[in-house]
Amino acid sequence: MVVIRLVCGLFYFPHSISKIIGFAGSVGFFTRAGFYPPEFFVVLSIVMELICAVGLTFGVFTKYLGVVSAGLMVVAAYAMVVTRGPGWFWAQGGIEYLVFWGVASLAVALDAWNKNPGFFGLFAWPLKKAKPVAA
Repeated sequence: MVVIRLVCGLFYFPHSISKIIGFAGSVGFFTRAGFYPPEFFVVLSIVMELICAVGLTFGVFTKYLGVVSAGLMVVAAYAMVVTRGPGWFWAQGGIEYLVFWGVASLAVALDAWNKNPGFFGLFAWPLKKAKPVAA
């Protein structure tokens, strides 16, 4: 699970850098996707992605940032469908990569939540392991 968490975090660095370097293109994409004002949403996505990158890479606030990362991928998949139409294969402008990244992020969050459920053990039940019975 550590490797999955690292991959989920590290993949955000080039993802964010591409938005920074190609800011004008990112604004155009966000405009076509219907996010107004697009500049605000590009900056917001860069900030959120960099927070996820650092947090997931270094294992900080993993249970929360895994959920945020999955949410970012849902929004990204929505934007892809709006701008390019429904498609699955990433190489053809589809959402398979985004879905995989989102599911992996959610798995990281669930694993972290199971290890440290927080208030009264809430949200740990999907992964809670039964304790072995001594004979």
